[in-house]
Amino acid sequence: MVFASGASANVLANPGFESGLSGWTTFSAGFNLIPETTTPNSGTGVAKMFGQFSGGFNVSGLFQSFPATAGELWSFDAHFRHNTGDAMTGAGLPDFNWVVMKFEFRDAFDVVVPGGAVESVVLDGTSPTDTWLHAAPISLAAPAGTQSVFAFFLYLQPGTDGGAVLIDDANFIPAPGTAACLLLAGGCLARRRRRV
Repeated sequence: MVFASGASANVLANPGFESGLSGWTTFSAGFNLIPETTTPNSGTGVAKMFGQFSGGFNVSGLFQSFPATAGELWSFDAHFRHNTGDAMTGAGLPDFNWVVMKFEFRDAFDVVVPGGAVESVVLDGTSPTDTWLHAAPISLAAPAGTQSVFAFFLYLQPGTDGGAVLIDDANFIPAPGTAACLLLAGGCLARRRRRV
C-alpha cells in the first residue's frame, strides 16, 4: 500500500515506558514498571504485566485511545520478553497464560465497529526466554462509522499459572487508507498532467 508522506509518526505517549505508565490506562491487576536491570530493549524502562491469580479466568490490560477516521490504515507492533525465573509456562490458550496485542475501532457510541478489530498472540510458554521478540505488525483499515481507535496489550490468565511479560518500544502508526491514497494520488497526477 502507498501511504501519504509524513503520516507515519508513532502516536503513542510514552511508548518505551521511560516515564512509568504515564499516558497508559490500565485495568484489573498485575502491573509494575521495571528498572534498567531487566535489560530493556532500549532506554531504561519496560512495563511488566502478569495475571491476577484469582483462580478463574482473568484479563489484565493497558491501552491508549485516539480519534480515528474511516479509511485510515493503522499498524501496531512492539517488543516482548519473558525471563527465566518468571517465565510463562504451557502452550498458551486456552489452558495456560498468553499475551495479546490488539487494536479496535469504535463508533460514536463507544461500540466496536463490525469488522473493526485485529489481534495477535505475541507471547506464551512456548516463546523463547531471555530475549526480546519483535512481534510482527498487525494492521487494519478503519471501517465506516469509526470515531476512535484503542490499542491494547492484554495478559490472559485462565487459572493460577505464573509468569510475566515485559513490554517495550511499542509503535502505533496511522496512515491514510488505500482509497484515500488513490484519490490523493489521482488528484496529484491530474494536476501534474494539466501543467505539462
